[in-house]
Amino acid sequence: MGIIKPHRASGSGPSVWLISRVDQARILARHLADQDRLVRWDSFWRHDGSGVLQPPSRHASALLTDIPGRHLLPDLLGQAAQKLRVPAHNLYSDIPLSLLAALRPPKADILHGQGNYSLPAMRRAKARNMIAISDVTGQLAEIRQMQLADEYSAHGRDYREISAYLARRRTAEASFADAVFAPSEAVVEGLQRAGTASKKIFLIPFISPHCQALLDRQRLARGGTTIRLLYVGNLSLAKGTAHLLKAWKTIRRQFGSRVDLTLIGAAQPCAIGLLSNLPDGVKWLGPLSHARVTDHMLAADIFVFPSLTEGSSLATMEAMAAGCAVITTFDAGSPVINHQSGLIIPPRDSSALVTAATTLITHPTKRRKIAQTARDQIACDIGHAYGARVDHAYETILSRHG
Repeated sequence: MGIIKPHRASGSGPSVWLISRVDQARILARHLADQDRLVRWDSFWRHDGSGVLQPPSRHASALLTDIPGRHLLPDLLGQAAQKLRVPAHNLYSDIPLSLLAALRPPKADILHGQGNYSLPAMRRAKARNMIAISDVTGQLAEIRQMQLADEYSAHGRDYREISAYLARRRTAEASFADAVFAPSEAVVEGLQRAGTASKKIFLIPFISPHCQALLDRQRLARGGTTIRLLYVGNLSLAKGTAHLLKAWKTIRRQFGSRVDLTLIGAAQPCAIGLLSNLPDGVKWLGPLSHARVTDHMLAADIFVFPSLTEGSSLATMEAMAAGCAVITTFDAGSPVINHQSGLIIPPRDSSALVTAATTLITHPTKRRKIAQTARDQIACDIGHAYGARVDHAYETILSRHG
């Protein structure tokens, strides 16, 4: 690579061309825009709450709506394909966005790309001596295959990616980029197993933007002595739903009406059969608004999230901020520290889940201590701003290639 001559924006730090979904990149985009360093943000359509076109999940501040690079066509195509239940509907949004993003590359120091949208733009950026960064928010396809194939096989199913083409695209982006950002130790390990050089990988944890609001609220007072277990997220084989329900039957037999379990989230087709005849003591509420989920978290005692594969579980972070004692897996990619701010169990191990839940149910002092430690940890993590962590990584990468 040739010598990079940094194109500094009027703010301090390197200038950035960002390619990402609106909802996942909003915090970083705002951080860069506040410093006048975001030269373009290729994303789906975004709006400030005014005007006729207001797609859901695309609401951003007025400052961000003025940044070039918002694209309505991929948004509309993706939504139409999803409503029509077209196979691999992501193709209809991701591919058009990647092609539009690659048009007329801006002048910047860094291209920071995420998802399946960045490979054509990365090629053009590197030809112009920009640094290319791939932000890998979840496990690459080959790692998910290792994590999920046996689980699907156990239920008489074959695990397949939604789109093999997009899966290959994500892997190619990580391979082609000068650096790769990972949100959790689980993803770092997965990238290494997939052959990404360790020196290219930067661990950049991201804390759910809802955590601060949860920290600001008090735990909800409630009567009775029932220990409340809670799960929030999609219900599917990949999320460990089968093992959660299997473990629950043992927990309920052991503790009876002293415990109950609430499931919140949409059911994927692979889990419909599991939910058709729920065990005693389980309530499935379906998807709820974030406000209602927050109330359930603030009233729950134990949060269970036995996922088999994640990038970084935001629901687990929110449960920690709400003061729940968390049981999860390493593969869920949460910030839980085992036996301090939660209990980490092996994936696909219902017996381990029973043991962990039994420990927390029968030792209330331990349960409350773990929950408070989790809340304190999230409060501390919020103090280390995401934008500052990204800036430090940017400078390190630039210095290596300068």
